[in-house]
Amino acid sequence: MPETQTYESRLRAAEASAPAPIELGMSIGAIPLRLSFSDEGLLEEARRRYAAYLCASNGGAVPVSIGPRSAAAEAPDSARLEYSLHDALLTLSARAITFEDVRSIYTLDSFLRVTLSVLLVERGGFLLHAATIERGGRAFVFTGKSGAGKSTIALMAPPGSVLSDEISLLRFSGGVLCAWGTPFWGEFRAGDRACRLPVAGIFGIEQAGVDRAERLPSARVPSALLPNALFFFRHKTLHQRLLATVRDIALAVPVYRLHFRRDPAFWEVIDLWLNGN
Repeated sequence: MPETQTYESRLRAAEASAPAPIELGMSIGAIPLRLSFSDEGLLEEARRRYAAYLCASNGGAVPVSIGPRSAAAEAPDSARLEYSLHDALLTLSARAITFEDVRSIYTLDSFLRVTLSVLLVERGGFLLHAATIERGGRAFVFTGKSGAGKSTIALMAPPGSVLSDEISLLRFSGGVLCAWGTPFWGEFRAGDRACRLPVAGIFGIEQAGVDRAERLPSARVPSALLPNALFFFRHKTLHQRLLATVRDIALAVPVYRLHFRRDPAFWEVIDLWLNGN
């Protein structure tokens, strides 16, 4: 009579018979990612949602494993970061990045934002709650809390000029601060533009009865931008890097406080400031 299989042997057999993960390469903000999917349905949803950002995988891409929750115990790792959403778990460590039990494209999208928030800080960039509009080949970044008017500005922008209405990606490239298109949209979602533009200025926005702007001194820029930065972890070293990047931004581009009406005429105020008047 054949020996009864142990739980461990059945688990090994199931793992051996499971289909090999399917890889999908993408690049967001010049950060190449290599996503490995065990769920073909989720893979196809990702292909459609991130179509403008897909690229061939290469050896320099950051590997991300997306699959079911592992039963194996993790070795102690003081540097590991964890984030959970809808019973799914994101783990970032020096050894691996894993998305476990992701069952929807919306959870996958959230985990990508969280992952990029860490990878960008390590590379001189960050994600900012902001709408970004192209004008004259440059990026104008409008940041503010929920309800400040980011979507309003996006709706008033010319067709095809919106890089983002909700989450903007800022990163230095060759010493120049650039805004990059991202797939992370709010209610506007005009269509993905996987491009890079030099930043002309950053504007902290408030809706008001009159259009006016004031340039912020460099010392006030961190307090204006950091509350709107996307960062999900209490991590001293990463926070210090984020602060250093924001201080570099204060020296690289002008940052303003913009009071504006629900009217495109606020661009006249911006033009006056940028032209030195």
